[in-house]
Amino acid sequence: MCINRKRPRTEQLRSSPPTNQQLHAATDDQLKRIKTESPTSVDRVAIADNQEQYREKLATAAHRDEMVAAILTITSALGLSRETLHLCIGLLDRYLVVQSIETARLEALSISCLWIAVKFVETPTTIFDKSIKEILQRRRHSSNWTWNEILEFELNILQLLNFRIMASSILDVLQKKMYTVDEIDNQVHGVDELQFEQRQLALYFADLLLLKTRANQFTKELLVDAIWFVVSGNQIVDVKPPLLEPVVLLYLAHRDNINPSHSVFKPWFALRCRYGAYLPAPWKVPYDPSCVCRICEHVKDELAS
Repeated sequence: MCINRKRPRTEQLRSSPPTNQQLHAATDDQLKRIKTESPTSVDRVAIADNQEQYREKLATAAHRDEMVAAILTITSALGLSRETLHLCIGLLDRYLVVQSIETARLEALSISCLWIAVKFVETPTTIFDKSIKEILQRRRHSSNWTWNEILEFELNILQLLNFRIMASSILDVLQKKMYTVDEIDNQVHGVDELQFEQRQLALYFADLLLLKTRANQFTKELLVDAIWFVVSGNQIVDVKPPLLEPVVLLYLAHRDNINPSHSVFKPWFALRCRYGAYLPAPWKVPYDPSCVCRICEHVKDELAS
């Protein structure tokens, strides 16, 4: 009696794609069948569908930008230093360059990067007095991770980066640039330092560029040159390559930050609270002087110290 051993079509669709180990363990006949089968076959369609579903679960540049905005809000609300913020985002970006991650786990990865940066930059007194660990742990109640996962991610990050925590950031290059300009102005013109508003504008641009994944395609030195081009009062019509692209990126990012109708306007509120009172024209942002949020309080305390 002849028995049709071919699986029903629905069962074929449900079957999972072969793993690399299964392919290596397959017989020559099986490998030959897989290689010569029509690209429109059910098996290949199932594999393609599963791969597409997997890609859809991976974090994208847009997800990364959303998470960076959240980290900016957290660090600003806690009164953490700019160095902590930039180190955290640097760790996150360096990790994502070499390792893809599911969207659902991106927040846990980001919190782990922040916790590493906090311990590396902030003093033990600051960590204790501001209850940073406890505040970060509270976020797990509204998220899908546990503190043990954060610690596991921490080890994974350090191992993946060969325990090299420090790397040049746009803030490092910018601060070096401002220090050099201060020294030159002091020697040549007798001016002690950059104008306060000019310095705040440069720092604003440095934080603003963190929110754009696209900025990572440029070197830190080129980004700082672009910042300095704008801070020095030059107009966009005067910019030439290679500064053209990063300068345009600055203008576009600032345009998004001042547009209440843009999707990033609300997530980027911390940036406006942090710099809104001190940015010079024409770079002013929507800002409420009567705002009493924790970010505004920390800014006032920072300036008073």
